[in-house]
Amino acid sequence: MDISRSQRMTVLHLVTGGTSGIGLELVRILLADPANRVIVGARRPAEAPALRGLADEGRLKILPLDLASLASTAAFADAVAAGLAGRRLASLAANAGVQNVKARRMTVDGYEETLQANWLAHALLIERLLPVLAPGAPVVFTASGTHDPDDAGARRFGFRGGLYTGIERVARGDLDGSVPEKQQGMDRYATSKLVAILHAYALARSTPVGGPRWFAYDPGLMPGTGLARDRSAVERWAWSTILPVVARAIPGASTPRRSAATYARLLTGRLFPQESGVHLDFSGRRTASSADSDRQDWQEEVAAFAGAISQGWRPAAAETAPR
Repeated sequence: MDISRSQRMTVLHLVTGGTSGIGLELVRILLADPANRVIVGARRPAEAPALRGLADEGRLKILPLDLASLASTAAFADAVAAGLAGRRLASLAANAGVQNVKARRMTVDGYEETLQANWLAHALLIERLLPVLAPGAPVVFTASGTHDPDDAGARRFGFRGGLYTGIERVARGDLDGSVPEKQQGMDRYATSKLVAILHAYALARSTPVGGPRWFAYDPGLMPGTGLARDRSAVERWAWSTILPVVARAIPGASTPRRSAATYARLLTGRLFPQESGVHLDFSGRRTASSADSDRQDWQEEVAAFAGAISQGWRPAAAETAPR
């Protein structure tokens, strides 16, 4: 069924990373309102039974999206726009993300995988969907306290904040090669989140009134979710079994359900309905991001890089289907 065949009063939301964790809970909460329909990008749509079980295709559209491929990202955006047939997206949640604590991996496009999946591909996606976003639509980057070197909770788990070394170097994953491989991976993750926040602030400053509204949302530490998939067996076991039980006692920790509920309020205009350029956490309150994220020169550099990639990118021989 085409997206355009929905009922006249339905509201369309787009979510990436909706197959598990906070993304799955976010889709579930959005679909609890009969007026909402959700479009989800998934790397392997056929392998998302939990997501598919939430609603029929009349209310939930799952399309292939591999953020490690700009060709796949562009194809997904174009499929969404074509399916809308004149309709507008009420919101966009740039939620999908990866954390790789093993050897640095580069994408087919020549960028470090964590940075591309967590931010750069989303920047391309957003750029291509700008014409179909409703006036004032919330566009939300899923951020993380790990970007902030002063975040005590993130430090407790070994993060030391984003290491911004210039966007060209960050895009290649060139941060601090003097530390162990695991720490390098954690640094790349934290830096990808810093870059997303920098971009959100730049977009909020440059977008005219009536355009999309930009947010960076920190859902908190959520033990039990899939971000630990590249950790050691012991770390994965603790992350999935012990930490979820004691999460309430950990400052800055949340649950996918709680964080998704706040996320849904933001996407549906019940939080900060007139504002843009807001960094908030799962409590629903505006929170301070790192001092580095306030660097306007870095914000502009990140925005310029994203703009150049989005405007200058053309499909190459890269495969557009998910790998």
